[in-house]
Amino acid sequence: MDAPTSYRAGMFDGTPDIAWLRQGWRALRLYGRKARGAIAEGDLPAKAEMIARADDLLTVMTGILQTGASTTLGPALMTVYTALRYTLLRANIENNVKALDDFEAALALLDRDMIKLSESAIAA
Repeated sequence: MDAPTSYRAGMFDGTPDIAWLRQGWRALRLYGRKARGAIAEGDLPAKAEMIARADDLLTVMTGILQTGASTTLGPALMTVYTALRYTLLRANIENNVKALDDFEAALALLDRDMIKLSESAIAA
């Protein structure tokens, strides 16, 4: 087993799969909802904290992606995570609730579609 693969396996007590991604996506959604609420309440320090937590989690989730030449999911998620990070930046700089709505919608779609794909692969 190469070093990155063994590192990932050590982090997740085995080989990572879609199930661990789902937990990260749900945490990102929670941080986005809390940031949205903080903007509505005018609590800019709380908004900044939730966006920073989401950004930190995206950094971790990006760092453990497998992006080698023979992989497809890792590079695709790298693109999605980059777009999510940009959306967070827009929300933070502009106090933009619409950006957080977009963030939520993208993660909900990702969560739903990836789980359907995973379940259909298991059934086959």
